[in-house]
Amino acid sequence: MSVKKKKTAYPRYFLILGVFAVIVLVFSIRLLSYQLSGGDTVVSRNYNVKTYTYTVSIPALRGDICDRNGTVIATSRMAYSMSFVYWSMPADKREANQSILIALEALDALDEKGVEYERARDYFPFEGTYPNLTLRADARDTSTTVGKKLAAVIKRREWKQDITGEQIVAWYLKKFSMLDGDGNSRYSDEETDRLLRVRYNMDAEDFGAYADYVLAYDVPLETVVFVRERNAVGVKFPQSSERQYNYPGYLSHILGSVGSITAETLDYYMDLGYSMSTLVGIDGIEKLFETDLHGTDGLMEIVEDEDGNIISEKVVREPIPGRDVWLTIDMKLQVAAEDALAAAAEEYCAGEVKAGAVTAVDPSTGGVLVLASYPTYDLTQFNAIYGSLATDVSKPLLNRTLYGLYTPGSTFKLGTAVAALEEGVVGQYSTVYCSGVYHGHTTQDQYEYWYYSRGLQCWVYPDSHSWLDVEGALTVSCNCYFCEVGYRMGIDTMNRYSKMFGLGQATGIELGEATGILAGEEYRMANGMGNWYVGDTIAAAIGQSDNQFTPIQISNYVATLLNGGTRYRVHIFDSVREYYTDKVIRSSEISVESQSKISASTVSILMDSMKSMVDESYTARTAMKNVPVGVGGKTGTAQTNAANDNGLFVCAAPYNDPEVVISCVLEGAKSGLNSTSVAAAILEAYYGVGAFAE
Repeated sequence: MSVKKKKTAYPRYFLILGVFAVIVLVFSIRLLSYQLSGGDTVVSRNYNVKTYTYTVSIPALRGDICDRNGTVIATSRMAYSMSFVYWSMPADKREANQSILIALEALDALDEKGVEYERARDYFPFEGTYPNLTLRADARDTSTTVGKKLAAVIKRREWKQDITGEQIVAWYLKKFSMLDGDGNSRYSDEETDRLLRVRYNMDAEDFGAYADYVLAYDVPLETVVFVRERNAVGVKFPQSSERQYNYPGYLSHILGSVGSITAETLDYYMDLGYSMSTLVGIDGIEKLFETDLHGTDGLMEIVEDEDGNIISEKVVREPIPGRDVWLTIDMKLQVAAEDALAAAAEEYCAGEVKAGAVTAVDPSTGGVLVLASYPTYDLTQFNAIYGSLATDVSKPLLNRTLYGLYTPGSTFKLGTAVAALEEGVVGQYSTVYCSGVYHGHTTQDQYEYWYYSRGLQCWVYPDSHSWLDVEGALTVSCNCYFCEVGYRMGIDTMNRYSKMFGLGQATGIELGEATGILAGEEYRMANGMGNWYVGDTIAAAIGQSDNQFTPIQISNYVATLLNGGTRYRVHIFDSVREYYTDKVIRSSEISVESQSKISASTVSILMDSMKSMVDESYTARTAMKNVPVGVGGKTGTAQTNAANDNGLFVCAAPYNDPEVVISCVLEGAKSGLNSTSVAAAILEAYYGVGAFAE
């Protein structure tokens, strides 16, 4: 009798279990890989109950940017973005198209009401509107953003490299069900055009399972309600962190902007754990301190049904806010400076270009109190008006405080005087005669430089200053005196001191800067500009010739003179602090860039001369009438190729123990005295007097 053995089910169980384990492993690896790469959405479907689960990033609040007193300049607020989520999009292309059209209708409503928000970048490579679309001239140029995006789409879609514009349009029309069975459009021409643009931009942004497509940023709650009431499946409204500027239109050149991660910086930010949709600093302080300001995004797990209804939401990881960055800037002074600079530029500057810059530093630390460049712009409008800013003849995008190069004019005479006194070329009471015109000592080079052929006039010509000592020469800004002093010293001696004072040298400011030009044979030879003559030395001694410096460099130069030769590294960074608590994480260190010894007697002569200049000038004295301390200053009128000379003014207060040093330049203002009102406004704000009295 044979006995049948009962078949065991274990092999089948092991097989099923093994397959399930492989599936789990694959999804786990995909999930882990995605999370490590900083993606925005992770999805898993439950086919039995027709739900799916995904995780989305919870954007961390970006840290605040504050001034030296803790006044918040830029902060963050939570806002809604309008996004398409791949796993929520209807499988039916026509239903998905309807969702896109509803979303666009909602944005049209915002436009009609004048609501400010930001649309996604447009990479559409066509000109015209459907059905009359032609490829743009730069569509095939991979050095342009549009060209790079098209090349990426062609590669991703596996099209032929020589695909035509007509073929691209036809592909999208067919792929996304915009045509009926007879080949006619299901939509109006306008709707078809709009669908083509969104569908293409989705491709350009690599929209898919692991990358949402953001159609608009910072949309109001009413838009969320509008779209949800119309059941636009696949349209989601994740919260985002938007930048808010508490002083719109002020400090714009310094703060910088935030924007999307670019293709060039993608790898860098992915390595830092950023998600692709994160907004990052593009320039200025926002970029310089990006990793401090950024914070750490959180994660939320969301469960939806097949109709896109949210069943549950759970925070998996709480977001951690970024740190606050404090600057050495004083916003009270900054606002006063920008307002006064704009008023002075409009009043005194002639021609199409009304421009200028003003800087102020703390001479005891090198900390920047004011960086104001005019014309300026409003960061809240930056994206919308960038095109006009870029083509404006007055160059509002140029930060003139750090990158504007200006001939210093008579402000340079301060350094010339110090060098001459320290070298013993002149004494405190020795005098030089001013006849109204300086001819030099020889006619040997009279044909080599025009100053010798006709003489260099003092501004007082046809009158003269007669005999002057150094203090008198600085007070009245006598050209003849300083031409003679420059002739006696020579360019090498002058430049040795000028370099010690920081002219033609980087100030060290964290934002970057132009280093300027220190006139001399070294510069001429290095740039193939020909020989250097004695006449060039004479011109350089009064701040002309090839000399060109930035306003921040001029402020630091004056501070160095009044510090007795101690030149500090200029800095705008004060500290990084913990969000909400103001606990200092790290702070700036005061750094001495160079140390040259200027005698106390020379510094005293300089201070007294600057005080006399302000006191004896009706314009300067009137401008400073509300300032409760003595102010020392020096004007400069610099020749340019323009119709009118630039006007410069430098000053310090209190004159004999400076707490603040200011330099101002107005392009085409004709006289340095026209810049005194700008410096006066800063000092009134500093001391809380005049228009700024409490």
